[in-house]
Amino acid sequence: MKILLIKLGALGDVINTFPLAVNLKTHFNAEIDWLVAPLSYPLVANHPCVDNAILFDKKQLKTSLPYVLREIRKKKYDVTLDLQRILKSSLFTMAARSARRIGFNKERCKEQTWLFPFERIPPSDPKAHMLLQYFEFLAYMGVPNSDVSWMIPRMQNTLPFSLPKTYIVLNIGASRAVKVWPPEHFAALADRIANTFNCQSVLTGGPGDLHLAETIRGNATCNIIDLTGKTSIPQLVEVIANAKCVITGDTGAMHLASALGTDLVALFGPTDPRRTGPFYGKVIQKTELPCVPCNQRRCEAPQCMKAITPDDVCFELKSLLKECV
Repeated sequence: MKILLIKLGALGDVINTFPLAVNLKTHFNAEIDWLVAPLSYPLVANHPCVDNAILFDKKQLKTSLPYVLREIRKKKYDVTLDLQRILKSSLFTMAARSARRIGFNKERCKEQTWLFPFERIPPSDPKAHMLLQYFEFLAYMGVPNSDVSWMIPRMQNTLPFSLPKTYIVLNIGASRAVKVWPPEHFAALADRIANTFNCQSVLTGGPGDLHLAETIRGNATCNIIDLTGKTSIPQLVEVIANAKCVITGDTGAMHLASALGTDLVALFGPTDPRRTGPFYGKVIQKTELPCVPCNQRRCEAPQCMKAITPDDVCFELKSLLKECV
């Protein structure tokens, strides 16, 4: 069976789709192609259950779009799954040479993509964890039992930087400012980690988080290793895989830690962890605040993240860690 997966999205979305790919490969012995955006391409391209990763780079639209259209029309797919449910992904699904096209039901579609003539999975709880929502495609295709396994690809080469034997990752950024934990809180937490657990903190994040890292280093009194903006996605996998624990907001790195089996504490404010939280891991969210979760993309006075204190995080850490040696 030849299957095309269309999941262009953010790193966390792609990671939550990997168990679907694993089960499709296992159950159908499928040949799987995956249309994906640049950020997640290294993980998808090296995934053992993906036979062909097709890169769509909207920043290189003039060359990328013709390439993608050629690739998805080269072969006849038995099934194409539109897992993104936006106009762009639905148009690619229509363009693919495919005997069947399957998408989400009307209520879970975005940008009126329910109008496309696809088979639709049955309605279900839109607040369920996204990994489980992707598993609904397996049930629709007749896969009786589904195992949760990510099979995240690992690097074979050594990292170009050295890390201590034991460390805790502080993943400091987020895709939206409203989901960012205050850098002063991260600085205080790093000091608490050094004093309470005798562990060093390692900062991770993207190039857009450099200002946060500078504030954290300036406020902390302990020695911090700063890898902000310095790791590729495969390198980030190794940093997280070898950490004692990861402290993070609602980000792709959070899902990566969960998939790798690294202990984690996820800090949630405006978003709903039932749907987009870590599949495995601890979550801190101040649900006693009347606005939580609001699911707003912007907030003039975001109290939900500020209300999570370093003490709250240390309390959870104590149940996860023994003293690092």
